[in-house]
Amino acid sequence: MWNPFDFTGKRFVIAGATSGMGKATAIKLSQQGAEVCLIGRNQDKLNQIQNELFESKCKCYVKDFSEFGGFQEIFDDIVADGKKIDGLVYCAGIAKIIPLNILSYKSLDESMRVNLYAFVETLRLFSKNKYHEKKASAVAISSIAAEYPGKCQNVYSASKAALNIMVQSLAMELVEKEIRVNTIMPASTNTQMFIDANENRGKENVDQELKKQLLGLEEPEDIADIIMFLLCDASRKITGRAIYADAGYLNL
Repeated sequence: MWNPFDFTGKRFVIAGATSGMGKATAIKLSQQGAEVCLIGRNQDKLNQIQNELFESKCKCYVKDFSEFGGFQEIFDDIVADGKKIDGLVYCAGIAKIIPLNILSYKSLDESMRVNLYAFVETLRLFSKNKYHEKKASAVAISSIAAEYPGKCQNVYSASKAALNIMVQSLAMELVEKEIRVNTIMPASTNTQMFIDANENRGKENVDQELKKQLLGLEEPEDIADIIMFLLCDASRKITGRAIYADAGYLNL
C-alpha cells in the first residue's frame, strides 16, 4: 500500500529547528525514516532534539539567521557525501509586538532579515543543481497575520506578507528546476514565540484573540503534519501558494 508520508531515504534541511514547528517537523520526519539536517542558533537545543529523533541520521549546524552569509558552507557540508537534499523547511522567525511610536529601523531590519531574507538565501542555495534532488519541495512558515494583522503586528505582518508574495514569484522560476515552493499560514500556535509575543498583553486579551480560532490553539505538531504533506508527492500539484492552517480563524 502506498504511503505518501514514507520518507525513507530522503534528506531534509530544517532551518529554525530548535523549537516549536521546526522541532516538531524534525521529529515527525525522523519517525517516517527521513534524514534531517537541523540548523538553529543554540547548540545545546540542537543536541537535545537530536536525542529525541527516531533512529534517524542527523546533522546539526549552528547559525544566527539575522547574520548574512554562512549558509553555503552548511549546504556544502550537507551534500559532501554525494547525497542531495529532497526538501527545505524554513521555520525560523521572530514575532515582536511593536507600537509605531517606538518602531525603529533596527527592529524593521532584524525582522526582515530573519523572516524573509534568510529564507530567500537558503532557497537560493537549495535551488542550485548541486544541492537539490529532482522533484524537490520547499516550505516556509508564514502567518495568518499576513492576511489579518493584529494591533502592533506591523513589522511581523509585513514580513510574512512579503514572504507570501515572494513565493508566488519564485514558484514561476523554480518550476524549471523541478522545485515546488509554498508557505503555510498558521494562527496562534503553542510555541515559545507565541508565549514571548504575548507576555505583556494580558491573559484576557490573549484569550479573546484565541476565541477567533474555531478549532482552538494550535500545536506545533498540527503544522508539522501540513509541512510533511507539502514535502511529499501527494502535494505534487501545489506550488506558489500560501496555505491556510489557521484553525478556522475568524476575522471579526
